[in-house]
Amino acid sequence: MRNKKGFTLIELMIVIAIIAILAAILVPNFLKARAQGQLAACESNLKNIATALEMYATDNSGDYPTELVTLTSSGHATGGGYMKTIPQCPSARGTSYAYTYCTIPDNFTMWCTGTSAHTAAGVSDKYPQYNPGQGLKTKK
Repeated sequence: MRNKKGFTLIELMIVIAIIAILAAILVPNFLKARAQGQLAACESNLKNIATALEMYATDNSGDYPTELVTLTSSGHATGGGYMKTIPQCPSARGTSYAYTYCTIPDNFTMWCTGTSAHTAAGVSDKYPQYNPGQGLKTKK
């Protein structure tokens, strides 16, 4: 009689199948959690830029700048210095934020330009969005 220790092929295949099923269940949840984290970082970036815009307006008779780069020291003739750099969306690498402003009434709107960057988190294009009157908007 043989008394070998070890697993049979069937036992190994069952263990591998169970691991594959668990991975299939967990991976989408991890991806969604990552997308939610990137969306939160994008929203934080928008709020930080909006704070810098409000500080700029306070120092400039309530007028907002024509471009976001004006907020940085390198983008403004008199020093700017409201931000070191304009952040980029973490989920759409290399993508900056769009910015429009109007003078009467003095207002602005900013949004993430990463096309489909936040769809995994349930957010449509051109969102999240920020304007002073409504604050941060994440959905239409």
